[in-house]
Amino acid sequence: MLTIGTLLLFFGGLGAIAATTPMGEGALITQATLVQMGWSISIFTVIAFIGAALIIRNR
Repeated sequence: MLTIGTLLLFFGGLGAIAATTPMGEGALITQATLVQMGWSISIFTVIAFIGAALIIRNR
């Protein structure tokens, strides 16, 4: 479970960063894009927290 937790934590962190890529590239950000980014960041944050919980559970 420690390996799965580490992978989930890593995947969640990178996914949350990747969800904000259009903001860093200077793209035209509409309201729909912001909503989609918000949902993506929320989902990836939950995945990262689940991974962190699995890591802490094994310590």
